[in-house]
Amino acid sequence: MLVIPGPRHHNVSVLKWKKGFHSKNTQEAIRDLRTRLERLIFDHALNPGLLGAFEDRFRHAKDMGRDPKRYIAEEQRELDALESKAQAKQRQDAMRMEARRRQEEGQTLADRVLGEYRQRIDHYPSFNFHPDADFEVRQLYGALDHFDKGYYGTVESYLRRAFPQAGQLDRMSIEQRFWRFVSTRNGRVPDELERYRRALASPAVHKKELEQEVQEAIRSAAFFLHELLDLCEQAAGEEPPTAEEERAIAYIRGLIHDFRLKDLKRR
Repeated sequence: MLVIPGPRHHNVSVLKWKKGFHSKNTQEAIRDLRTRLERLIFDHALNPGLLGAFEDRFRHAKDMGRDPKRYIAEEQRELDALESKAQAKQRQDAMRMEARRRQEEGQTLADRVLGEYRQRIDHYPSFNFHPDADFEVRQLYGALDHFDKGYYGTVESYLRRAFPQAGQLDRMSIEQRFWRFVSTRNGRVPDELERYRRALASPAVHKKELEQEVQEAIRSAAFFLHELLDLCEQAAGEEPPTAEEERAIAYIRGLIHDFRLKDLKRR
């Protein structure tokens, strides 16, 4: 006798859920998930393979007769996590780009300011006492050497005329201090640069030490120039300067301005 097997309940269950995947609401939900994933891939330049993986999971869920609602909920959670991760990366990339833009703008501005500064002091004669000496130091001490040869005598005579009485002005102190910034004979390095010269000549010196010597060389010159200018301005209250004397005083002011020494004065 021919025996006809009865229905297998498991296969009926699978067929039931397969039909569930073909319901209108489920298909719309799947389309929405697919569209959302495609937009995420496009907007955030994600791996296109994510879409293929989605389709594989969809086919597997349908073939295995999974609960469509549970499958859709899982895919929504996966997409939420993927979207959050993509948006976080987008924010980080934007922050990095903004930081880079600001850095480049800052560098551009700094380069422009530095270029303008170099142009402002480039016309002064350079005091080339060492091939590795700082550009600003060479220009500043070259400018002081030019002041010595072209203007210091005029300033000294003016101060004597404005303060003729003994004790009004310690000219000896001013003169002795000034000689520390200029060469007293050809080939001699000014006393204020001697430590810097020795540091440059030492093979074991650290970069930080050189920077400190540069700062000290500039600071000591700035202090003297400010004090000398103050004396000249006091003298103007006693005796108006001649045109030649005014040009000499203007040279001091020019050094303070061009070398950005305005705020570098003794407190």
